[in-house]
Amino acid sequence: MARRREPVVPDAILDQLLGEADAKTAFDQNGLLDQLKKALAERALKAELDSPGR
Repeated sequence: MARRREPVVPDAILDQLLGEADAKTAFDQNGLLDQLKKALAERALKAELDSPGR
């Protein structure tokens, strides 16, 4: 019998990110996916600016 793999992102974290929103809206314009991409880009840019040698 095949063993079920653990999800990359645990359900508890997804539930926390979605809050009360419907998961179907995550792909809408300005939905969760767009918000996550923006937050990740901002974090990456901040890390680049904060890195030594700049």
